[in-house]
Amino acid sequence: LKDSLPTAAWAARCAGLERGAMGCGGSKPQEAASPHSSPTPSEQPVVPAPQAALETQRFDKVIVPRSFRLLDELEKGQKCERASHLSWGLAYDDDITLTTWNGTIFGPYNTIFDNRIYSLQIVCGPGYPDVLPEVRFLVGIHMSCVESDGTVKPSWGILGNWKREYTIETVLDALRREMCSPVNRNVEQPDDAPPAPS
Repeated sequence: LKDSLPTAAWAARCAGLERGAMGCGGSKPQEAASPHSSPTPSEQPVVPAPQAALETQRFDKVIVPRSFRLLDELEKGQKCERASHLSWGLAYDDDITLTTWNGTIFGPYNTIFDNRIYSLQIVCGPGYPDVLPEVRFLVGIHMSCVESDGTVKPSWGILGNWKREYTIETVLDALRREMCSPVNRNVEQPDDAPPAPS
């Protein structure tokens, strides 16, 4: 083959073969990618950040305003959902601030409080329900959680561990349960609590 081609042509053919063996621009030809080779960083699949998923599941807790909360409590009291044991409502019909409330506890059966009605005053200040209410018995009563003037101790039970979700009903119900406790159920009581209607 060399003898049949001119010298210049033979040199050009050799140069072309060398370029083909080296690849374009004199570089080595690219090797075929192995099916088992790891992808380069630019080829890695994009995985969404965990924080993005958490943000889609985040819900802000709705804080019910004081007036809406107390109106709801008033409605429940008017429906007398637990009339057999407790009752509550506004002390004054024209109290647009929904501050002063009356509560009633019917003495639990088989205790010293049985067949008696105990009236209370509950004051829900401007910070309610984030701030606990002031609770006071309006009739004489002897209980470990009650001061001599009828005020329920702020350190007692649910008042001492007050939570926003507690209500006037929660307080009255807890006081009635306290009447059933061993420390209170048989304590001698004053006679000024009116008897329950027969």
